[in-house]
Amino acid sequence: MYKKMVVLLDGSELAEVVFDYAQELSGRLHIDIELLHVCSPEEVAQLPMRRAYMEQKAEELCARAEEVRAKYDKDAAAQCIQAHAHVVVGYPAEEILKYVDENDVDLVMMSTHGSSGVKDWDLGEVANKVIHASKVPVWLVPTELREEIIADTLARRPMVIPLSGSKQSEAALPYGLTLMRERGGEDELVLLHVVEAPQITVTRAALENLDAERREMKAYLEGLAEPIRASGLDVRTEVLSGDPAETIIDYLKGHPSQLLVMATRGKSRLNRMIFGSVTESVIHMVKVTPLLLVGGED
Repeated sequence: MYKKMVVLLDGSELAEVVFDYAQELSGRLHIDIELLHVCSPEEVAQLPMRRAYMEQKAEELCARAEEVRAKYDKDAAAQCIQAHAHVVVGYPAEEILKYVDENDVDLVMMSTHGSSGVKDWDLGEVANKVIHASKVPVWLVPTELREEIIADTLARRPMVIPLSGSKQSEAALPYGLTLMRERGGEDELVLLHVVEAPQITVTRAALENLDAERREMKAYLEGLAEPIRASGLDVRTEVLSGDPAETIIDYLKGHPSQLLVMATRGKSRLNRMIFGSVTESVIHMVKVTPLLLVGGED
């Protein structure tokens, strides 16, 4: 599914985390990489230095990604992973979206924090704009990511896909399944639903309604899981109760995962929440789990 990925580097130490993670992913899945650096109009005088930096990082990334590829795929074709560097002048969000539109890009990868021009940026500045406007999936890499996750050395860490019960949220499924298969199909997949429950349940009827909704959503998740299991992948389902975003984050803390895959929008079929708002909350709360965001169908 993924052949070319654009990775945003801004020269900051925080954004370098995404570089280390990208080389591992590129090598494992044989994805060519376009390194993109956006220089602000105020920094045009630094263009030669920025270009030299990016070209050096491209050479380094290509060599390291090839080492990863050789480790996991002894019978790989002779064609090497490609890595190219690009430096443009403008504003990060606008330039990365323009680059995606004008080039055959399948995926955007960026860190959750970094610096843009003379000021720091975070999800409220650059990544949030890219997430909302990108026509391709966006892979967010937390700056606090553990070395074991970056190097993909943690055994049997599951991939988690939260689902709202809607077709929109199910848009995340094919992306997650493709990644699992490209990684060899040995990982575990967790399909997760959070029933939005009141903080205080005071009546028997409310408890019965909550239990009924949990059973309904368990059946829904199992219905999705059955054909996935039949294809040979390992899947389990979880139905939890509470605030959706907070419950997802708490689940990740108690069950460390290799990747969280979510649709960026979609209304629950039970009309209990707008799934896009949950995704947005999770984006701002997640600290140590990479997050792949895909657009849900309207």
